[in-house]
Amino acid sequence: MGKLTSVAASSGLVSAHNSDSSGNITSLDGVQSTSRHLYFAPAPASSTLLSNGSNKVIMIGFDDSYRSQMLYAKPILDKYGFKASFFEVCTWIGKTKERQTWQDVATLERDGMDIESHTMTHAHLPTLLSSPLQLDYEIGGSKQCLASHGINATIFGYPLNLGSDNPKIVNAVAKYYNLARSGSGPLMFLNCIGYSKDMQTDCRTYSDSGRLTQANRYDVKSDSFRHVDSYHNYTPSEEFQKFVQRVNSQIRYNTNGKINAIPIITYHNLTNSMQDYYNMASTITVDLFAQQMKYLHDNGFKVLLLNQLSYDPNNKVFVLKNVPLPT
Repeated sequence: MGKLTSVAASSGLVSAHNSDSSGNITSLDGVQSTSRHLYFAPAPASSTLLSNGSNKVIMIGFDDSYRSQMLYAKPILDKYGFKASFFEVCTWIGKTKERQTWQDVATLERDGMDIESHTMTHAHLPTLLSSPLQLDYEIGGSKQCLASHGINATIFGYPLNLGSDNPKIVNAVAKYYNLARSGSGPLMFLNCIGYSKDMQTDCRTYSDSGRLTQANRYDVKSDSFRHVDSYHNYTPSEEFQKFVQRVNSQIRYNTNGKINAIPIITYHNLTNSMQDYYNMASTITVDLFAQQMKYLHDNGFKVLLLNQLSYDPNNKVFVLKNVPLPT
């Protein structure tokens, strides 16, 4: 394993990745990428000023329509007054007892949760490039499916975070959605210039040369909870420490209440079984999730929905909407 790079020496935090000898980046959840990650560029220009002067915000998401999200996560969110974004796989809803029902989805939306699209069948989109009709079914069909249940989904989530680097897939997503969320980044910079060794100067989708950019409205960076990497299966206690590091990595970029960078964390299944936890890399224990949410509450984090993130086409940056501003 390569040398661990400091995020903010003044805060005592560590970065959310390691570099190996080849210069590739390995994230906390063990996903290797040849794209250069965060924390080496200067802090981007300021965006939104929160009314309470807080410099700590977070967006929470859930993928794959697990019923455990309704049974276990929602009561914990409700306890602290938090809202989250739920990315639903349409044909999985009501399919088995492990998945949400349409009544569950309606309850989530009624209670102020954000319901968004995660395809029809959780297909691996790059495998559908030779079948445009199937690709459109997964992407556009999901929006229609949710609309048939009274839900206007404006954000798309790529299954397995695959496809945001392919122009054909991005163009298909752009036909139906305002934004799309991928993985591969512990922080989302609101002006897209905080990514190391990248010539990107704003959040436009394509550069002047026609190249798909690293971060844009169809590649909103998030970080999935995953406790297994190529080196280790992390205990809940170890995962909690990683969570604290991850959510606080924004501090050096967000000063005087001005929000420049946001951690977006995506969860999947929740369990009370330690056996299930260790056997399923993206599964979190109920107790660990509760501990994480308590930490956010007790330490003054502002929890926002993904649909509060908006793209400003004039300035080619992201802005936060429906956020109380100082008077």
